[in-house]
Amino acid sequence: MSSKTETPVSKKILIVSELSYPSYGGQEIRFMELGSYWAKSGHDVSMAVIDHTGELPEYEQLEGVKIYRLLKEPKYYKNGRFGRKLSTIFLFTLKLHKFFRQDYDIIIFNQFPVLPAIYHGLFFKSRKSKTVLDFVEHRSSKLWIKINKILLKSTGSVVCISKHVAECVGDYRRKNISVVPSLIKLENPETAEQTSYLFLGRLEHHKHPEAAIEAILKYNEKYRENKNIKVLGGGTMYKGLVEKYGSNPSVTFFGRISDEEKIKALSESRLLVFPSEREGLPKTVIEAMAFGIPTVTTNYIDNGTKYFVEDEKIGLVAEPDIESIADAIRGVENDYSKFRQECLNKRSEYYLSNNAEKYLNLNMSA
Repeated sequence: MSSKTETPVSKKILIVSELSYPSYGGQEIRFMELGSYWAKSGHDVSMAVIDHTGELPEYEQLEGVKIYRLLKEPKYYKNGRFGRKLSTIFLFTLKLHKFFRQDYDIIIFNQFPVLPAIYHGLFFKSRKSKTVLDFVEHRSSKLWIKINKILLKSTGSVVCISKHVAECVGDYRRKNISVVPSLIKLENPETAEQTSYLFLGRLEHHKHPEAAIEAILKYNEKYRENKNIKVLGGGTMYKGLVEKYGSNPSVTFFGRISDEEKIKALSESRLLVFPSEREGLPKTVIEAMAFGIPTVTTNYIDNGTKYFVEDEKIGLVAEPDIESIADAIRGVENDYSKFRQECLNKRSEYYLSNNAEKYLNLNMSA
């Protein structure tokens, strides 16, 4: 008898986030990659977001994903006490009403901007749609603990970006918690001669790119090396960092880069230095791991990267001071082949192709 391959049943999916392309934050990339994969697999995928530039079309289709920008607000992002314009969040949430009245197989809520998931949980819970909160970053302040008590009970299930985040979520709820990490499309990438150190990410204060640079300079001084660090990414700190370090031959700035340029930089890099203060599980670390690049990160309470690096044994965690980071770099170099092999052993667990359909199936059965 010949066996037949079952065709996955097409699902109607709504993703509710805050920003989308051309914003390049971790969640925007995560949802665009998942959404386009699902669309190519035959699912009907829509995304509802805010136009943070004020210049994007109200509707367009990208890589099979139908993107609805429900309002234009160029002053939304990096504005106000919470880094977001609160009036925009309220208006955006109200505009979602017409979407919530439709029946989707599954509605996926980005953790941010928080209110849409709570609003749906309060007023639309009786509808047939399965609901998921994509939870990427646990913050430990008193205010966020209060918010999380409401937010994390507003949906039928929660997808966490890492095991550590899932453990934190367990303090608020017990059922229907799963882990789908940051994912990568590029499988088994080729590498060149890997010599440079790397900082890859937005140049913002909580990511401490200046600490990565200073740690390399300290490493060169302390261990009589001549290592170069490539700093990839744009952000509010870019101009100041270039003014301060741009003339140093050990530091090279690339600014905001294309995917092709990023792949080239990763293929030539030896170590990721990522001293961030606040993360869930950044895609940067997963991308580095795919190229066999270990990570040095820092011991901040809200830096979820440190738990991932420790659990997967793909690098070392330093105290958040320059000398400790420099010493951790030395520690990785002293056992480099072991850390590199751990990266190569683990990377296939984080391929998009191995996890996209799993994401849907986990939450359709919840």
